[in-house]
Amino acid sequence: MNRRRLMHGFMAVPALCFVAMRPLIPEQAGHPPVPSSVRGGRPRKIRLNPSGPVRSTADGQVIENLDISTNATDGITVVHRGVTVRNCRIRHAGGHGLHAQGVSGLRLHDLEIDHTGVPSSGVGPNEDRNNINLEGCPGATIVRAKASRGSSNIYVVRSEGVRLHFLETHDARGPMPRGQNVQFNKSPNSILQDFSAENGATSWTEDNISVFRSDRCIIRRGLVSYNNSPTGDGVMIEGSSYCLVEDVDAVQQGNGAFAATPEGEAGCGGCTFRRCRTRETYNSRRDGRPAPSSDGLSFYTRVSAGARKHTITACYYDALANSNNLIWDLRAVNEGWFFTPQIFDPRSRLRLTFAW
Repeated sequence: MNRRRLMHGFMAVPALCFVAMRPLIPEQAGHPPVPSSVRGGRPRKIRLNPSGPVRSTADGQVIENLDISTNATDGITVVHRGVTVRNCRIRHAGGHGLHAQGVSGLRLHDLEIDHTGVPSSGVGPNEDRNNINLEGCPGATIVRAKASRGSSNIYVVRSEGVRLHFLETHDARGPMPRGQNVQFNKSPNSILQDFSAENGATSWTEDNISVFRSDRCIIRRGLVSYNNSPTGDGVMIEGSSYCLVEDVDAVQQGNGAFAATPEGEAGCGGCTFRRCRTRETYNSRRDGRPAPSSDGLSFYTRVSAGARKHTITACYYDALANSNNLIWDLRAVNEGWFFTPQIFDPRSRLRLTFAW
């Protein structure tokens, strides 16, 4: 069954037991150093130098302290190994904000990127207008980045072991297949943590966070807010196995807050949702788009034949539009699952400040 066309109204009654589970995936070593602006203290003031588009010229190059504006091409293009891009503001209209392809050792931090080529609201003009676009960049790190109005804000494809920390993302615009705040595509063993993935009435979303054909990924300590897609989810694990979603709040979702499901011939199983919460869902038309196709489902779970079942533990919901449509399909979930009502305030929205 195509996950974009879910069955309606399959009710799961909350269990009254709690199953303690060890993490399936230990957080991996090798995280990037955290800039001083994250650790605390007052950063020194930086003067940004006006610039047009920039392209890397050598391995190990540092690109920094630029205020980049471009109308027709990518703002920054990286084609060399070991490049660092830091302390840059990028406004792009006709290409990606930052595009890197076929490079290792990429380090990005303290970036503010806005796609200026979109209308005031609604779908964007082209799927290739991502704020950050990484293709074939294994082990890349992004620390402290604010990205707005991209086709997708952060798109990572064929890049194993990417680390994303402290991301503030807004107003994903599509068109489909883009429309995500963050998407991992064929990028296993990657981590996203400490983030906000926020949209609103001007957005044109699909999934807020998408893990597509990317096994053993971790999504941790984040807020996913607002989704007006009739088929999108807050956090979608699709064609991926043994992923962990932990300490994530999903608010203002319609089609689903959390999901783990096969995709085509790509299997899915063994995913864990721990301390995940959803509240203030909706089940009607929104922002000129059709009503949710799932009839206001909260968890969408399926497993491949012979795969391990998923785990849902210490999860809560509050103020749902359809409290009779909690989990589908329970046959894909381990016994002892825990998803029960609790009044709560969502996680705080991440707000980054920069030194310019």
